[in-house]
Amino acid sequence: MSKIKVGAAQIPQTTDVAVNTAKVLETMEKAAREGVDLLCFPETHLSGYRVGLLASEAACPAPALEAALEEIAGHCRRLNMGAIVGTETPNGSAKPFNSAVILDREGKTVAVHHKSRLTPKDAEGYSPGTGPTLFYFDGICMGIVICFEGFRFPENVRELAKAGATIVFHPQFNHLYSDMAWKRPIQEALLMARAGENTIYFVSANMCHANNNCRSFIIGPDGLVIQASELGREMLLAAELDTDRATHAFLKQDRVTMMKALAEM
Repeated sequence: MSKIKVGAAQIPQTTDVAVNTAKVLETMEKAAREGVDLLCFPETHLSGYRVGLLASEAACPAPALEAALEEIAGHCRRLNMGAIVGTETPNGSAKPFNSAVILDREGKTVAVHHKSRLTPKDAEGYSPGTGPTLFYFDGICMGIVICFEGFRFPENVRELAKAGATIVFHPQFNHLYSDMAWKRPIQEALLMARAGENTIYFVSANMCHANNNCRSFIIGPDGLVIQASELGREMLLAAELDTDRATHAFLKQDRVTMMKALAEM
């Protein structure tokens, strides 16, 4: 299978697990009507983002988050759809992991990724995980990085591409403080670079906020935008991707593949 329809949900996030879960279920219904096979939600959507919404020392509501994932898994089964859900998971210390759970069409957990690269503010509320995470969905090799580790650490995405990932997902939580407007064009350019330099698809889902600091994107292996959201507006992006176009051209050092990627033939 080389074609798959993916989605990126730019939706609002609160500190209430029940409210956040309801928004996931609602958005899954909408995505199913558009034929989406795998839908990516923003960073920490179920729990709410520490530093941005919650106090860094807030308790991890593990039972509520587990129940929410069970409900979402049931929706995956009913809708025949996979989901990438931002949440947090306890790790035995005072600070939980900032996590993303990948569910298949049967609602089974395919993989759990813990954000490995933390900003200094992130580190006040979270413990770091280890490395990027590779997974398979519908037989297609994919990968995931969360927010900062995808923006500022190109080696993470490169590692996934080297391992065979043709699509990399990027849940993020990005809103704008008064002195951060300069980040917008830089962050968006970095996402396009991650796709183009690895010749892969890159799917980034930011939360919806009145002061969004980055759009949500579906970006092609040439680094060009297939779909982009509007800042501050709740939206669902959806596009059918042909993974045969994700050639890893600059990793292979194959003359013909590189020439095609560079439009030299």
